[in-house]
Amino acid sequence: MGVTLRGPIALLFPGQGVQRPGMGRRLYERYPAARRVFHRAEEVLQMPVRRLCFDGPAADLNRTENIQPCLMTVCWAAYEIWRQSYGMEQVRVMAGHSLGEFTALAAADAVSWQTALLLVKERGRIMGEASRTQPGAMLAIVGLDEARVEALRAQASAQGRLFTAGRNSAVEIVLSGEVSAVEEAQKLALEAGARRALILTVPLPAHSPLMEGAGSAFRSVLDRLPIEMPKFPILANATGQAVASLNDLRQELANHLLRPVDWARTMVSLKAMKVSTVVELGPGRVLASLAAKHLPGVDTWNAEELFVEFA
Repeated sequence: MGVTLRGPIALLFPGQGVQRPGMGRRLYERYPAARRVFHRAEEVLQMPVRRLCFDGPAADLNRTENIQPCLMTVCWAAYEIWRQSYGMEQVRVMAGHSLGEFTALAAADAVSWQTALLLVKERGRIMGEASRTQPGAMLAIVGLDEARVEALRAQASAQGRLFTAGRNSAVEIVLSGEVSAVEEAQKLALEAGARRALILTVPLPAHSPLMEGAGSAFRSVLDRLPIEMPKFPILANATGQAVASLNDLRQELANHLLRPVDWARTMVSLKAMKVSTVVELGPGRVLASLAAKHLPGVDTWNAEELFVEFA
C-alpha cells in the first residue's frame, strides 16, 4: 500500500449515523475483496445491499432495518481490504461504536462475520419495530460540559423521558428519549451556547431504558448466538475497558441497546495502550476525528484515505 503506518494500531468501526448514499462504492469499484463482501452479504441477507449503499435513496438507506446490515457490510469490506493489504501483525486493539461493536467482534474472530451480519440484520429489525412502537430521537450536543448537559437534560425532561445515551468526549454528549424532550433539549442547548446540537438520523431512543422491549427481544436472539473470546482486545462500549471474559462479553451485548456508549473512556484506554495509529474502517472519519482531538501525536486514517486516495 502507499502509506506506511506506525504500530501499535487500533482498528475502529463506526455505528449508525455515519451512513450516506454512495458509501462503499469506491472500495467496491477498486478492490475484488470488497466486491466479494458485497456479493456475499446480498446472498446472506437477501437484501439489495449495493443499491441501498450506493444509490439510496437516503430515506430507504436510513431505515434502521436497512442501515444496520448495510453499514456492517461497508465496514467489513474495508476490514477485508485492510487485512489483505496490511495484515494484523501491528494491530493491538479493536473497538466499535454501538453497532460497530459487532463488526469489531467479527474482526476479532469472536463470531463469524456471516453470523454477525444476520445478527445485525435482526438487531435492525427489532430496533425498527421499536421505532414504531416506542418512537424517539437522539441528540448530539457539542461544546457544553457534562454538568451543563445534565442540567438541561433534567429541565427538558419536563417534556418527556430523556436520558444520557453516550459520552464521546467531555464536551460531546448524546441524549436519547422521547421526541418532545429531545427537541426541547436541542433548543436549550443552543440557548446555552452549544457549538452544535444535532438531532441524529436515528429515529428511536437507542442506548436508553426506553429500549427495554427491544433489548429483551434482542437478548433472546443473543442467547442462541455461538460466541467465543475475541482474539484481540475489544474495548466495551459500556466501560471503555477490554472485555475480560466470555461472561463479561455476553453481559455487554445483552445490555447493548439500553446502556450508554462511553466512547470517552475508550479514548482513555487507547491512550493507556500507547497506540500510535488509529484506523477507522467504515464510511467517513467520525471516530478518527475524535481520536485526533483526544489522542495527541496519534496518526489517524479512515478507509477511503488509505485505500483510495493514498493507495
